[in-house]
Amino acid sequence: MMFRSILLMCGFGLLAVMPLTFADDTPTKTSETNVATTPAPVSQTLTPFKISYRSEWHVGWFSFDIDASRTLKKLDNGEWELVFDAEASVASLRETSQFTFVDGRILPNAYKYRASGLIDEDDRTLTFKANDQTVFSDEKNKLYTDQWQDDIQDNITYMLQASVDLASGQTEFEYPVFEKKNSKPFRFKVVGEEVLKTPAGKFRAVKVEQLRSDKRRQIFAWFAIDQHYALIRMTDKKDGKTRYQIDATKLEF
Repeated sequence: MMFRSILLMCGFGLLAVMPLTFADDTPTKTSETNVATTPAPVSQTLTPFKISYRSEWHVGWFSFDIDASRTLKKLDNGEWELVFDAEASVASLRETSQFTFVDGRILPNAYKYRASGLIDEDDRTLTFKANDQTVFSDEKNKLYTDQWQDDIQDNITYMLQASVDLASGQTEFEYPVFEKKNSKPFRFKVVGEEVLKTPAGKFRAVKVEQLRSDKRRQIFAWFAIDQHYALIRMTDKKDGKTRYQIDATKLEF
């Protein structure tokens, strides 16, 4: 289960992770101190991309690298497809979402989850039906009629919607995210702007925090302002100590 958690790097897919330990508990320092800044509003559009990420997982004496990517492309039928892939020597994971994008809002149509190796978890195939306001699970042959909410997102689209909302100048946002069998609220706020150094380069970034009831734990994400608000770093801290950090290694548009 812990390995599955760190592979769910599709945005804030890591928000539900179990405890992890990394070799270096000190995050890379930025060249500027946080300043509460509201990004200048820009047009709400999507730009195809492929972003590569890397992290390292340590369990006692054993460690291995985890490589992952998020890829966005427009399909011939006018829909969009977002794919998250993660791979290590002991397991692999793929999540795929097809969705429509209208007036700056993402509406999921279909979501798939497939895993192999040490990730012992069933496949998931979900169909979102906006007209009926339902979600259907193929594997369970179950129709969820009481989980639909306005602006509903699947397990990987909500972080892409966050990029769009950041680009429009929003500083606080909330999404109902449907994963296995119900919808849960995910809340975020902008806490400042930094110049961030990552393996992919140096970026002017917006720092976003997930709002949680557990004040001992803090989860942050950084989005590159001049790179279509691409997700370039995530960290999870508990009692001030970094539990994991994931960095972008390459951005392609």
